[in-house]
Amino acid sequence: MKIKELGIDGKDVGNIEVSDNIFSLKPRKDIIKMVVDWQISRHSKKTGYTKTRGEVAGSRKKIGPQKGSGGARHGNITAPIFVGGGIAHGPKAKGKHRVKRLNKKVRKLGLKHALSSKVLDNKINILSDKDFKNFKTKDFSKFLSKINSKSALLIYDNENEVLLNNVKNIKNIKNIPEIGTNVYDILKYQNVLFTHSSIKKLQERLLKWKKELIISHTILFWSQLLLKSLRI
Repeated sequence: MKIKELGIDGKDVGNIEVSDNIFSLKPRKDIIKMVVDWQISRHSKKTGYTKTRGEVAGSRKKIGPQKGSGGARHGNITAPIFVGGGIAHGPKAKGKHRVKRLNKKVRKLGLKHALSSKVLDNKINILSDKDFKNFKTKDFSKFLSKINSKSALLIYDNENEVLLNNVKNIKNIKNIPEIGTNVYDILKYQNVLFTHSSIKKLQERLLKWKKELIISHTILFWSQLLLKSLRI
């Protein structure tokens, strides 16, 4: 498929061919939600921690005889039944994350589905790199108004000081490098703006990973087949 490349004046400069395996998938909400939940959990840690009867301060001496008192049988004062005693079955987080791990394959798949959902909504734009030399803040503000964008995520490849300095003064705009492209930010902002070089580099990275996966699976298949033949 093709995505239009726009100049800073909002006019069409040309079309860029993009991979259907990244931008033309049927979005799956379950995969996108899984990745978003994982991202949020990585930024927030559990802090709840309670002490058990073995960790609280207090005497370990039996508070009364086992029989003959007429009351219930008790051990020491650190038991959960007493005030100031330990907590039974309490939280034991101590800085642990809620979601421990998410496979890289699922994370990259979630990124593809998030990008495909933005393409369906026509919310992905590509900025031409040629206009960055004479780039000004007011030019970018006009560009956003032309594409009717209230908030935008700018994804760049090579750091351009003129671009980044002028963009940071505009409200509801976030700029991240291509390597930091993530599902949460893509969904949070109304429009996603790629530079010409960043969208090319993102495609190369995602497709390269797919080729490596195919090669590894092929090697695994033939190695297992070879082992079976040797056993026979």
